[in-house]
Amino acid sequence: MVLGNLTVALQEIYKKGGRKFGFPNLIQLGCLPYMKAQSGGSCNHEATAIAELHNVLLPKTLDKLKEELRGFKYALYNIYQSFSERLNDPSKYGFKNATTACCGSGLYGGVYSCGGKRGVSEYDLCDDPADFFFFDSYHPSEKAYRQFADLMWAGATDIVRPYNFKTLFEHKASSIHHSNVEL
Repeated sequence: MVLGNLTVALQEIYKKGGRKFGFPNLIQLGCLPYMKAQSGGSCNHEATAIAELHNVLLPKTLDKLKEELRGFKYALYNIYQSFSERLNDPSKYGFKNATTACCGSGLYGGVYSCGGKRGVSEYDLCDDPADFFFFDSYHPSEKAYRQFADLMWAGATDIVRPYNFKTLFEHKASSIHHSNVEL
């Protein structure tokens, strides 16, 4: 259903002149602090399995659109991989904590209460958000997003394919080449 809706939206944008598109796939949804808190402390495998299925089908959907829509070009960022690498080895990426949200309440900061605007007036706020991979129960921190943005923009083809966003958006549609073949 999500990919069907995405396809319809992309076809409409294409009709209005859109030709270049950049996408991230999905993260490990089951490993967000909110989901871990709901699952008693471990990642919710069902939510992650849904994200993984989406991530298998998304490139197939985009490749099909590329075949059907003349001039359609895309870059696909594997945020799932980047996200997983930071969860598994946070210190390698400059994080001291990849388990608990910087701002929130409850187990792992998994209650979305940051700022007291969600019906829960009490919440914890860390001293240095840059130490945390997660800012709140659903969102990575600004530091994590900066790392993701840098990879999307200029990352190698093992993390963003068939080329990075910089290559996609800085070149004219007729001049994007990959492996000496015009795309």
